[in-house]
Amino acid sequence: MPTPKPESKLWKALRDGTQHTGIHWFRMESWASPGVPDVNGCLKGKDFWVELKVLTTKSDKKFPKWRPHQIAWQTSRTAVGGCVWNLVHHLPSRTLLFMDGKHLAKRLMDGEPLYDDRMDWPMDRDGWERVLDRLMKSDDEGS
Repeated sequence: MPTPKPESKLWKALRDGTQHTGIHWFRMESWASPGVPDVNGCLKGKDFWVELKVLTTKSDKKFPKWRPHQIAWQTSRTAVGGCVWNLVHHLPSRTLLFMDGKHLAKRLMDGEPLYDDRMDWPMDRDGWERVLDRLMKSDDEGS
């Protein structure tokens, strides 16, 4: 059996780590709709989208790669009030980096690797609940 891709490992960790909360996750197969984020979540009436990325560079002062359709989708969705996050697992530091989708296009154009939040890799249920709480709030709502 082939080794799972790092993004698949991130998805499984997110799904399994938050399962106890009762969240409804839906993993997208985006070949039919290019640009749609990897995962849709809904909990307590809050609907949100998450694009999963893995960064393997030594420094976390870089961005992973986004396709033009992904950038366009996030820009369009957040322009009408949608909650979209980019969740980046920086493997060397074992941290999760968060970027609100409404900032994606500008930050990529500026070339400024700036994230809205960061957390250590969650080690327990409380840690995964903090991740989930962050993903359920747009950057305007704060952390």
